[in-house]
Amino acid sequence: MVHLGSGAICCSSMLNTVFLGQSCPKTLQLDRACLEVHSTIPRQLDLWHQYDECHLCDVEHWTTILPNGTVTLLVDTAFSSYFYYTENDKSKLCLTKGSFNENGIYGWNISEGTCSNIWTIKPPSSHFYLPLVVALCIYTIISILMSVAKCIYEQGWSARVWLRNVAFSELENDLGSPPTRETSTTVARIGSTRRLISGRIQSLDTFRGICIVMMIFVNYGGGQYRFFHHAPWNGMTVADVIFPWFLWVMGMSLVISLRSQLRSDRSRYSVWLTASHNDLPNFRFAGVLQRIGASYFIIASIETLFLNLQGPSEYGLLNDLCDGWVQWLCAIALVGVWAMITFLMNVPNCGSGYLGPGGLHAHSKYVNCTGGAAGYIDQLILTPQHMYRRPTCRSIYQNTQPFDPEGLLGTLTAAFLVHLGVHASRILLCYEYWKCRISRWIFWGFVAIFVGGMMCGFHKEDGYIPINKNLFSLSFVLVTGGLAYLVFALLYYVIDYRKWWTGFPFRSAGMNSILLYVGHEITKHMFPWSWKPFVGTHGEFLTMNLIGTTLWIIVAWALYKKKFFLSV
Repeated sequence: MVHLGSGAICCSSMLNTVFLGQSCPKTLQLDRACLEVHSTIPRQLDLWHQYDECHLCDVEHWTTILPNGTVTLLVDTAFSSYFYYTENDKSKLCLTKGSFNENGIYGWNISEGTCSNIWTIKPPSSHFYLPLVVALCIYTIISILMSVAKCIYEQGWSARVWLRNVAFSELENDLGSPPTRETSTTVARIGSTRRLISGRIQSLDTFRGICIVMMIFVNYGGGQYRFFHHAPWNGMTVADVIFPWFLWVMGMSLVISLRSQLRSDRSRYSVWLTASHNDLPNFRFAGVLQRIGASYFIIASIETLFLNLQGPSEYGLLNDLCDGWVQWLCAIALVGVWAMITFLMNVPNCGSGYLGPGGLHAHSKYVNCTGGAAGYIDQLILTPQHMYRRPTCRSIYQNTQPFDPEGLLGTLTAAFLVHLGVHASRILLCYEYWKCRISRWIFWGFVAIFVGGMMCGFHKEDGYIPINKNLFSLSFVLVTGGLAYLVFALLYYVIDYRKWWTGFPFRSAGMNSILLYVGHEITKHMFPWSWKPFVGTHGEFLTMNLIGTTLWIIVAWALYKKKFFLSV
């Protein structure tokens, strides 16, 4: 027991709550508020608490208030919560729901037979979103200035001055000696590289660049804003769509690359060897890059075997489906295997079909069943020592088991997501008219989102297959894949068709995505990409994370100008 000043006794709790003394501190940490509970009842009370985010969880003992006592508590503002007090007869009294704002100080009074509403002692900071607004304005101004500078460069007086210099230089070359063989080869190589770059689908590189830039920003901390962190279990945040989008884009690039290789007289077997060159005995599946490689290998193998090099032309409206109907059957088979294992495998002490986080979930009935069949398979094959030990659900559900969000079973649905990207690429290759392409991307996007919504019952909890990034559930894959279709359709219209935007600065980042991902992981804790915060506010964290992300955008742009592109 820990005494807390004026009449408060605290029992140990695993909730994200820190108990303080008589009064609230002047400064509070991120995502924290302070609650002062005053009791005028001359008897000992027990205070119980739980987060709304903790689905089907029993309340937990929060603290004990002595007769006529006061207790001061820190509460987590990331999620709303509910609490009540009990006396000796254990009847629930004054059930109260509260949604606290960061750095606010609140009060709650308890008296005989009644209690007050939660009232504000000190209002929370009104500048919670101000750093985001300022950052958005700064980057918007920079973009406008760069666009203006580009217009001046291309159309203004400076361009005419430089054209004179270019003309003089060309005249000097004409009168001088002819270039050497080495120079001619270099010029030819540069010209070839430029033609290669100019022939790319710019919106595809831009979409990949958006994904990798968002991934870097989120991995660096996202300004410590809650919506830039992953959902604890079910549901989806901004951070949760980035990795699925990257897989979708990878699938879209896959068919274009394979068709080019197979048309260059390479055998299907040699192309397959290129896609499967990994050292399998030493390959560790649990991880972001490992899941990328495994899902790529599965779909690349299917496409290498069944890819139609010419493409159908006699099926009209169904060209995209008829061109890859065998691949669709293989992808659906992957989903079928995932569903059978997920819902039919009998996990010891957990039963079959459990998709929850374990711990406190379902009234602590499945304490050691985190992830159901997915978690059980990883523990059998990977062993707990090689699994992720800090799953996102731990802070809410207090589960103690390790769980890998990039585990083995989820690789099957990840491969299906890659296939959705492959189908988007097949639409691009089967139809030349932009309206045919965009209309189909939009159609498939809404269909995927609707089917995913049907699977989860259009609810966060209690659906047949909830949207869950940790499990890479089928509904999650369909919803994120559908969103990817819609986003890419917009980018293609703006960049490749209307040419209103060149994709800067994301396009150069998308052309070196692997280098940026590996590089940002290596420099994650190095200056100037990060530093030890002085104040610890959202503004400081956001500044640090944006600087780190911007540095990698600059690196990508410099490498683009040097024509250096890393691929594996």
